[in-house]
Amino acid sequence: MADTVYFNVDQFKAQLAGGGARPNQFFVQLTFPSSVTLGALAIQSSPFLVTAATMPGSHIGAAVAMYRGREVPMAGDRVFAPWTINVLNDNNFTIRNALEDWMNQMNDLQNASGELSPAKYQADMLVTQLNRNNQPLKTYQIRGAFPIDVSESQLDFGANDQISQFNVTFRYQDYKTTFTPLAGIISGG
Repeated sequence: MADTVYFNVDQFKAQLAGGGARPNQFFVQLTFPSSVTLGALAIQSSPFLVTAATMPGSHIGAAVAMYRGREVPMAGDRVFAPWTINVLNDNNFTIRNALEDWMNQMNDLQNASGELSPAKYQADMLVTQLNRNNQPLKTYQIRGAFPIDVSESQLDFGANDQISQFNVTFRYQDYKTTFTPLAGIISGG
């Protein structure tokens, strides 16, 4: 019979290095193509006004070959899920206006023309998970990103004591990660 592992609270806590990663300890650094009006201001405000994000996901499909009536699955191609953020809207609409300008450069509202070179309409973004002492644990560099959806921003007479916000969804080429596992242990005190 295999050894039985008995769990207790101390063993559980020992497995959560640095007290565990907290979902509210992060920042997002947006980047905009140089042609985007307000892009520089939006870059400065993004670590403060992006209030929710995700670590990007990916999926590897299965390439299935048939052999004598059986499926033989093999690793297929990787697909990167769209990346979504939530943004607080300031009175200058800094990030929203920059995103709308970016999207208009990709596909003009009036004549449907747009930038042809991906290098001119794609940008790299950063999303960084922090420990409780604001040290980076893991960073995703989201490469070749561009917005595909800037959501509506709800207006409502009954929405008292709230700040306007909206979601943005990006598509991207791929991502690179940087992992700093000792940050949670070293800074733990």
